[in-house]
Amino acid sequence: MRRWWRHAEGFTLLEVMVALAVIALILVAYLHSQNMGIALLNESANMTTATLLASNRMVALENGETPSLDEREGVFEEDLYAAFRWKERFVATPFKDLLEAHVEVSWDDNRGRRSVELVSLLLRK
Repeated sequence: MRRWWRHAEGFTLLEVMVALAVIALILVAYLHSQNMGIALLNESANMTTATLLASNRMVALENGETPSLDEREGVFEEDLYAAFRWKERFVATPFKDLLEAHVEVSWDDNRGRRSVELVSLLLRK
């Protein structure tokens, strides 16, 4: 006499549970990689924006009047860049006609304060 459950077609409950666990692990890993990709994209966009803003401040310094050795800071007036702050300082060099200009642009994200700094030599006018 044959028993019907010994030759039944299909998967056991244990096999289904293991398959679902494997699928769940793969799904978690995929979602984590997507989340990291979005975070890196956001960080890259902020870094690029900060670099361009610092470059614009440096060009404004090169075209402006003779800077003093005081440190200045402020925020960008455009709403699009409201999260970014700038700071500029000047350091005297051994050469009387040159100043070392430092422009730092900073912003806050979920990992704390981040910043980009550009350094250039400017001629005193």
